[in-house]
Order: sequence, then structure tokens, then C-alpha cells
Amino acid sequence: MTRVIVSADARQDADEILAYLEREAGRAVALRYAVRFRDLIRKLSDYPEIGARRPFLADSVRILVVSPYLAIYDYAPEPDAVTLLRILHGRRRITASMLRS
Repeated sequence: MTRVIVSADARQDADEILAYLEREAGRAVALRYAVRFRDLIRKLSDYPEIGARRPFLADSVRILVVSPYLAIYDYAPEPDAVTLLRILHGRRRITASMLRS
């Protein structure tokens, strides 16, 4: 299993998304997305290369869709680690500068 590191930015993104969803769509919707985000982390641990590459962001950056959000992560085969960088709405224009803290 690949080690998954959740960056502070990704953790903040998830917290903000879940708070927004609870406020606007209700607790049940927010809880469903919390489960989907947890499942995403498990999936990245089991299948780190599953996401589509995004070389315009960086050589090792990939994305997975948790509709309508994009989970943006970096996979390094050595030392077999995934870093979840951000979770952003898919309609945003995502740039490399958004991935740096």
C-alpha cells in the first residue's frame, strides 16, 4: 500500500467544502461527500497511478474526480508516496501556483 499524505491545503479545502455543503445542501449531503473523500484516500493508497496525469501543472501531478470536485495529487514511485495537494471545484481554472503553499 502506498502512503498517502494529506497536505494542509487539501485538508482545508475539504473542511471548507464540507462546511459549505452542510450549510447549503444539508448535513446528509456533506456526510456523503466526507465518505467520498475518505474513499478517495483509500483508493489512492491502493492505486496511486489511477488518476489522469496533468503535466501542465507538474510532471508527477495527477487528478481524480469526485464530481464536481477535482482531487489533485502528486505521486512519487520512490518512496511510494502520494501527496494530496488540493481538492478544488472542477469549474475553477487550476494553475500550478495553486498547488504551492
